[in-house]
Amino acid sequence: MSIPRVNIAFAGLTAAGKTTHARLLADHLGYEYVSATQIMLEILGIATQDTKRVWFHHMDEIEQARSGDRIDQELERRLLELALAKEGLVLDTWAMAWICPDPIIRIWIDSDRLSRHWKCFVSQGQPPKLALPGCATLIDRKDESTRDSFLRRHNFDLFADHAMFDAVLTNTHLISEPSPVATEEGIRLFAPVVQLVADHLLGRVPWSEVQATLQGADPRQARSVLHLKTAG
Repeated sequence: MSIPRVNIAFAGLTAAGKTTHARLLADHLGYEYVSATQIMLEILGIATQDTKRVWFHHMDEIEQARSGDRIDQELERRLLELALAKEGLVLDTWAMAWICPDPIIRIWIDSDRLSRHWKCFVSQGQPPKLALPGCATLIDRKDESTRDSFLRRHNFDLFADHAMFDAVLTNTHLISEPSPVATEEGIRLFAPVVQLVADHLLGRVPWSEVQATLQGADPRQARSVLHLKTAG
């Protein structure tokens, strides 16, 4: 029997870890990684492959272009077209979990405001463009702008409407300070949890194996699963 290759939509606030873990999960599953940010940059004509740092350099330009709905509507049109036409995709997006019809697996990555500030700061590399307060301002601005857009156009609240997600995972407790070492340790601990949960939701791993794996894992990893739909 063939293993289902149902598409997976990641969602979460800025610097929650969507891009890192969507890429790692795509590699784990042998899926194709799809970056909504990269598609948006193509629409805007901004030439860069460094999607993790683009907001540090092009925030004003992007937000000005998104002041109307045309860019977001075209982005969502392209993503929906792709998701409906292909299987075996990991979609690193904002809205697809809400607007794409089933079958699709929806995973929300939760991360509190402070941990996202820290991850944002580290993601700049050296030397950093922004200090921690500047990172806080950037991610708050980006999240509020995106939230307002979705409330106006789709009537869902990015900050609160998570009931439809098949899994809600958190990495808040896995980063202890704003340093590359702490960030890498958080990724090391969180990635296996994301992959285990995805394998379960795809029908590759039974619930009993998920339970046994988490019980035998580092206790911090077990704490990363806030909600998970099961077959049992």
